[in-house]
Amino acid sequence: MLCDDYAAGHQPTDTRCLVAGQWLNSATAATTTVFGRQTSLEEALTKSASQLLASQRTLVTGLATAPLEAIGVASQLAEKLAAAIDGGLAEMARTTGPTIARVGEVTAAFEELRDRADLVIFWNCDPSATHPRFLERFIESPISSGRRQTISLGGTSVLPSSAHHRHFQLTDEQMVPTARLLQHAFEKRPAQNLATQPELLISEVVAAMQQANCIGFVSATETDHLGLSSWALAQLVRRLAHHKPAFQIPLGGGIAAGGPNAAGLATRCTWRYGSPGAIATADCDGSRFEPAEADARRLIDRGEVDCLLVLGPLPAAVKEGIATAQNPPAVIALTDLAPEPVRSQMIVLAVASARATAGTMLREDGRLVRIIPRGSSALPTLEAMLTMLNERIQQQSGAGEER
Repeated sequence: MLCDDYAAGHQPTDTRCLVAGQWLNSATAATTTVFGRQTSLEEALTKSASQLLASQRTLVTGLATAPLEAIGVASQLAEKLAAAIDGGLAEMARTTGPTIARVGEVTAAFEELRDRADLVIFWNCDPSATHPRFLERFIESPISSGRRQTISLGGTSVLPSSAHHRHFQLTDEQMVPTARLLQHAFEKRPAQNLATQPELLISEVVAAMQQANCIGFVSATETDHLGLSSWALAQLVRRLAHHKPAFQIPLGGGIAAGGPNAAGLATRCTWRYGSPGAIATADCDGSRFEPAEADARRLIDRGEVDCLLVLGPLPAAVKEGIATAQNPPAVIALTDLAPEPVRSQMIVLAVASARATAGTMLREDGRLVRIIPRGSSALPTLEAMLTMLNERIQQQSGAGEER
């Protein structure tokens, strides 16, 4: 949810962001079906409730395209079913879990980077690849204190070389020792037992940090399963913040996150269950967080779930798991877009399109974004569909107890 200025005031002719335009104007609408046969909403709800009640263990997944309100209803439903919850976020498949949970981060809003940071350091990332409008909105605009200086450390230059931008080529393996060397050099402490980096790199970057009034580090979601680079950068920023204004902008998956509200999903689950995903059993009084154990892909791979309740499109990890599973789980998909065919028995509950749905989402820096509907739909919203499914499960479970 980077294009909050687009989502809040979207018009059909608005072309500020091609990615946002394609998502909002997607024309392939879903149809309510049961195992490929078009049917009524009543029958689909009844079949879905029966499937969920008969399931040995359900996984609630997707969620990253859902507004916060719908995620809240989905959480209540997951608790009723004692289901697992995982939205397919990459960090949940990491053995050590989210880095922020271990070391903390000094962060700021995107606008604070734009308005205050006179030195921006791109830490082994290229925002253009995942956040197409990030540079346009938060880096290229001038600041009151003068021209902004930028430095990129890593494999990508990010911006063309100029008097205001330098690029130092580094491999992934060099990022951790570089962070520690920069910290020691800035504080004028001897660095021992560290791999040597080019002296020019360290001296120039440290000089820029010393001259800056405010430093902003822009980082990306890393693929390292141990999270060492994130840990090293968080430590560096925290130390710098003791000397001058310094903060980190940790970019999430952006257009590769699986949906515009991936940050909202992570935040909502963290507040309710203590973790952003890999929740073995949904319980607001105490859930189990099992990274690399209760993430969606591993639950499917091990055959530990026999039913998936999916909000929105199927996450990539879920599709891959279904494709290779010996006994694919049944799928109940609540979506506004026609889902891709999978090897599972599937029930589709068609909901109103994203363009016709009001609600709130979170940008990756925590800013609340209100979504204004730009159309209407005869179909129920995702939140309303979840409420109806919850009520149908309640009715059918009560009828079963009476018999």
